[in-house]
Amino acid sequence: MIDPLGRLSPPRPGRPAYRQIELQLLDLIVEGALVPGERVPAERDLAVRLGVSRMTLRQALDALVRRGLLERRGGQGTFVAARKVEQDLRVLRSYPDELRGQGVSATTTVLRLETVPAPAAVATALGLVRPAAVHQIERLRGAGGAPLLVETAWLPAERIPPLAVAQLEGSLWDALAAAGHRVARAVERLEPTIAGAQEARLLGVAPGAPLMLVERTSFDHDDVAVEHAVGTFRGDRTSFVVEVSGAPGPTDRPH
Repeated sequence: MIDPLGRLSPPRPGRPAYRQIELQLLDLIVEGALVPGERVPAERDLAVRLGVSRMTLRQALDALVRRGLLERRGGQGTFVAARKVEQDLRVLRSYPDELRGQGVSATTTVLRLETVPAPAAVATALGLVRPAAVHQIERLRGAGGAPLLVETAWLPAERIPPLAVAQLEGSLWDALAAAGHRVARAVERLEPTIAGAQEARLLGVAPGAPLMLVERTSFDHDDVAVEHAVGTFRGDRTSFVVEVSGAPGPTDRPH
């Protein structure tokens, strides 16, 4: 069997040694030469192989651990982490469809379903006058058998009939379409955050672990807001894809 780490070469003068090692290991992970679950050799052995100090090697490994590409398991060593799940923000696609396109199984557990007065921020997002009622739906969503996302969604009760739990275990957008409100566009905002005690418990991470908060308002073909949602994704298991255009316009300003 070919040892993929045999492709690693000792750092050369000029660029920081840890950065060179980090990039070489990154190449092996991206190319699939190092597969999820594979154990990386002990730091001492790998440092000797590359002719660097353990401190230098650890800097390289730490950088990849912070990115969620490697993970340390207490008493066992360092392993290649599970492949990250992509959330492609360039297309309008439901969570189950997004994962299905990547060959990853999706699961949904409904944690809470109730009709409540709309909180101020939700009412504003949905264009409601308080105290309008909203259906509040809290769900835990998984990918590949592991928790990935905790999400709370609000639907305007005056526009959307109550939904059954069974309808919410799949795509909420499919349920909205069945109710006559197919989602035509959505506005999403991303904000880095950290896990509180409840999020940490549900997502299986340590309190203070990095998360990505995604706030979304969805509109139907009549451009009426039919859903507002706030979800927190595990930062170590998710990557987000966006695309921007550099086409000049009359309102462009120099950067």
